[in-house]
Amino acid sequence: MRLKAIALGLLCLMLLNGAVSAGAEKKVTLTFTGDVTLGSEEKNRQNPNSFDSYASREGYGWFFRNMKDMFLKDDLTLVNLEGVLSDQPWGEDTRKNFRFRGPSDFAKILTESGIEACAVSNNHIMDYGKRGYEKTKAALDAAGVLYCGNRDYFILEKDGIRIAFFALGSIYFDRNRNYVRDTAAALRAEGVNAVVCSFHAGQEYMPRRRARDQEMYARIAVEDWGADLIVMHHPHVLQGIDLLNGRYVFYSLGNFCFGGNMNIRSQENNPYVRTLESAVVQMDLSFSDEGKYLGQAGRIYPCYISSSARDILDPNDFQPKFVFGEEAEGVIERIQADTSFELGVFDEEEGCIRLPFQPAPDKTEE
Repeated sequence: MRLKAIALGLLCLMLLNGAVSAGAEKKVTLTFTGDVTLGSEEKNRQNPNSFDSYASREGYGWFFRNMKDMFLKDDLTLVNLEGVLSDQPWGEDTRKNFRFRGPSDFAKILTESGIEACAVSNNHIMDYGKRGYEKTKAALDAAGVLYCGNRDYFILEKDGIRIAFFALGSIYFDRNRNYVRDTAAALRAEGVNAVVCSFHAGQEYMPRRRARDQEMYARIAVEDWGADLIVMHHPHVLQGIDLLNGRYVFYSLGNFCFGGNMNIRSQENNPYVRTLESAVVQMDLSFSDEGKYLGQAGRIYPCYISSSARDILDPNDFQPKFVFGEEAEGVIERIQADTSFELGVFDEEEGCIRLPFQPAPDKTEE
């Protein structure tokens, strides 16, 4: 078992968007993105349009240049790291159609961009076998990047508030679900104030959630594990949002900085469903001065995964950007299509949609 904690500096106490009661004296701001692949397929590594070539040509700061200010101002940014960080292709699983790898030094792309943590339980983390998996964790450790996945978890600490982070991919869910349940309960008993769960689940290029796994995982996380916030990945396209017992559930944030695709892809026979649209979600978790969890509010920032692409088959420059106007409305439309409640009006000045404060339900009512 691995436990890491980071202590962050004091933040001025404030009300959450004017929506939280006066008893809310502490706030933790968390940022989430979609799939991040820091590398390429072996066959494409030397291609001038590959992720590796961009890193060599433009430098590590290129990829999250448009997002860095946001990532630096929050308390923690968590991305789904979908791929391996290893300096050699040893253990490559050639039975898989797609295998993604970047050198271990690419972990610095995260630290240089204000990204403190990764989820590492997904269908590409074992592209280079157990050795590649361990090399990836070693690279993150060396760079000082936290990670959660399977039986690895970490704890964020700020102003005496402690939040535990877990991650599970669908292929690892059954063998680890009881471990997460028991560990989360033990951490609660030891004083952890909230639990965040990341899942890698669903069907690729499917614009609507699959109740068979995604909704089931969300329900188990909330009802059995006591999770307070859930963020999912894997479909490569945006999906909707749910509210479950006062907790927001994000079913897919799509791709983000995805080195696995050198071009914008789409669902077969449906160009409307494409990987270009993405979103950054920023959530404010509120706590009383004594550490009681009070609720959450948030913001959705529409994005494109490439600063230059506009349509399917356009080259991917691996530099996500915030979008506005009609482009932002197109992103919101995709999320709204799979969301049962109205998302609200896009704020052009702030570049986001605000998610209203959801108070923590009374435990006796759950």
